[in-house]
Amino acid sequence: MPRFAVSFFSDLHGMQATLVDASDREGALKKFFEKEVKEYTKNGEGFAYFKEDFQDDTRPLGAVVEILN
Repeated sequence: MPRFAVSFFSDLHGMQATLVDASDREGALKKFFEKEVKEYTKNGEGFAYFKEDFQDDTRPLGAVVEILN
């Protein structure tokens, strides 16, 4: 299974980063959201808001990078 490094900056917790095993980038982002992120409601709507902030066109708050072996 592919491995991804996911990082996210929040005003409350600063920089958060972790390694995640997932089938793709979307899955890695979802796992990171479920385990690490505390500022958003843990439901579909909360994930949608998180993803919007994470991928913001003018000031993205995070990054997902696939780690290649």
